[in-house]
Amino acid sequence: MPTLSRALVLLFTVVSLAACIPSAPRVDQVAVVWPAGAGTAVTLPMQRASGRWLVSVGFRRPDGSERQALAWLNMGAPAPILSEGLYRELGLTEGRDLAMRIGAIGVTVGGRSVIDGPGRIGEQDLFDLLFAPRSVEAALPAGVLRHFLVTVDPRAATLTLARPGMLRPRGVPVPVRVNSASGIAVTDALIDGRTVPLVLDIGAPYTWLRGRTVATWLGRHPEWRRADGAVGRANLAMADLGLEPAGTVIRLPRLDLPGLSIPDVGALGTGPVGGTIGEAALGEIFWDAWQAGVGEPVVGWLGNNVLDGVRLTLDYAAGKSFWERQRAASSGDLDGVGLTLVRRDTGYIVAAVAIRDGRPLVPGVEVGDRLLRIDGHPLDGLTPEAVLAALSARPGEQRVLELDRAGAAVRVEAEGARF
Repeated sequence: MPTLSRALVLLFTVVSLAACIPSAPRVDQVAVVWPAGAGTAVTLPMQRASGRWLVSVGFRRPDGSERQALAWLNMGAPAPILSEGLYRELGLTEGRDLAMRIGAIGVTVGGRSVIDGPGRIGEQDLFDLLFAPRSVEAALPAGVLRHFLVTVDPRAATLTLARPGMLRPRGVPVPVRVNSASGIAVTDALIDGRTVPLVLDIGAPYTWLRGRTVATWLGRHPEWRRADGAVGRANLAMADLGLEPAGTVIRLPRLDLPGLSIPDVGALGTGPVGGTIGEAALGEIFWDAWQAGVGEPVVGWLGNNVLDGVRLTLDYAAGKSFWERQRAASSGDLDGVGLTLVRRDTGYIVAAVAIRDGRPLVPGVEVGDRLLRIDGHPLDGLTPEAVLAALSARPGEQRVLELDRAGAAVRVEAEGARF
């Protein structure tokens, strides 16, 4: 179990996982230039990676040339984040401002508001941990997006940036609170008869909630528990921390927003990264650190297991979001072999075996095993979503796992489970 001193170290480490640095300065030095003939809106293609959305952005080098790079759309981050290499290539170490082109739109951000590097989890750069072998070099945050009317269309895989007030949004209006410093948008959801503040974040592949809040709900509704240990899309951080291995997968029968009801919502109640002793003394380290960038206490975020089903428009200036339903949520979105994985270099290690009713769902697999193959297919070098896709399975459907246990080969026939 981590000691209290270990928990203090983790206080700084876990902030990187959220890619949302609470100490980031106010992002108020943003200039937007719409070129002549650009009209009132620009629509860009998005790419899917590890359950998150990416867009291509043109960054201006000191010599005036343009450098294309993939940027992670992260509505849970206040300030732009660049890889350490890109930060230096663009001359920000010399006091320059960040100049970029998003579609035809020119955007400049004061250099002091830009974060140098996404941070590391252990020895791994966060961008590499989440996205490799793809090269993702930036995060495009709420602090920049708030200067537009933003529409994310999962079905079309497009991002539309419009001039504020110039387009009429479609869908059910849901009020949001936009933090004046960070631009992060919070909405109030009704769960179990109580109001719960949640961040809207298309940068998150799954809905994550405070573990203590989830534990309180489970005290009243034990039937909401699906398993102990993150599985499937709820495990797409794959960081060597307690958030996922010690987390709890739940199903909320419904989540109500003003004017909108969402049935059967899966979520991960995160585990204590500082251990039970550390978090008893320090609080919920991850969430308490992360919400400093939000600007108000929150219980978690609504991620893409919910937001993938809607065409979402955020009218930051008006303090409203608009939800246009595209498809119903799937109750089987986590179904598969019940393992929690962490990513190490180009491979995958078992961090937890999902537990239900006190029993492991994948007998024969042990924490620390390196997962080498699934149904004969090697995993080394695959993206996280490819590995989770290989683990997905209908209840009772078999997958053959080949593992390395301290140099010994282990073969396990595992069954898919319903989560």
